[in-house]
Amino acid sequence: LADFSSRGPTADNRIKPDLVAPGKYIVSAGALPNTVGECDDGRPRPGNGKGGLTSMMGTSMATPITAGTAAIVRQYLEEGWYADGTKNSGASIVPSAALLKAILMNGSQMDMKGVDNSENSVFGTSITDARPYDDAQGFGHISLTNSVYLKGLTDVQVQFWQNEAVNYNGLRRFNIKIDKSNGCTNTRLSVTLGWTDPPASMNCLRCLVNDLDLTVTKDGDTSGKIYYPNGLGSRDSLNNVERVIIQDVEDRDEFTITVNAFNLDTFSQNFALVATGCFGGVANTIDTSKNAYTTDSSEDTRTRNIIIIVCSVAGFCILICAIALCRKKRGQKQYQSYE
Repeated sequence: LADFSSRGPTADNRIKPDLVAPGKYIVSAGALPNTVGECDDGRPRPGNGKGGLTSMMGTSMATPITAGTAAIVRQYLEEGWYADGTKNSGASIVPSAALLKAILMNGSQMDMKGVDNSENSVFGTSITDARPYDDAQGFGHISLTNSVYLKGLTDVQVQFWQNEAVNYNGLRRFNIKIDKSNGCTNTRLSVTLGWTDPPASMNCLRCLVNDLDLTVTKDGDTSGKIYYPNGLGSRDSLNNVERVIIQDVEDRDEFTITVNAFNLDTFSQNFALVATGCFGGVANTIDTSKNAYTTDSSEDTRTRNIIIIVCSVAGFCILICAIALCRKKRGQKQYQSYE
């Protein structure tokens, strides 16, 4: 994660950022409207422009990537791809803001190698660990292949419910079943609850107005284990997006999702609910073994370069000292011979 990326949390300790996206030296359109063939001059160097392309970093690049991804998800739903991963296989849906946000955050991946703290390092790099739901990556980096289902092109299938409502002191339950019969190999179940919370009062110390809770239980589990959201061991009382991730799920496992209205300032609250996992789809045929997030070795390379530089400088200093010492001894011998 770039050292200049914004950090959380909010003043009332809610998780921020929500998610992160690529934003360091991204190549995009440089806009030369009066030039024909302006994108044909090759790839620009980092931080520079070339032809009709430019390389920049910051929210100027990360924000449009996120906005473009959200637009693709909206098109995906409007064109009904969600049912079996092909166009028009499901009814056209105009998604709510809560559903779009929940889909993106549900599929976000928390596999960042670490956080670059370059500005605080003598040698220009200092990597610290990135942790799930921390103040650096939040829910993780955006990932369409883990957010929606395209037949043979993504890792998961998706189920969702939008414009659902829960009343004051009420709860809603939803059931899902893992189905790997058609070749899906994903071993993870991810469930996310999101809602558009009413505006809070100014200078609020605890800004969540309508407090909903998400929990997931595995049917038939005699231990009675309850899966809580956002890496917690109990309910989340701060955030209006809550995600539960369950690892190592098996074929035919069944789960119950519960949405509980813990405390509402209004009579009811609408919400969106999203689940991804193996729900009867086929496996991903794309080779993801070279995923940059899991195979990145730049920190090892930089560490090796630092060691090489330090050793080279030290070796050069030793060589200079040795030469100076030899010259001094030679000078002393010549002086003694004159005597």
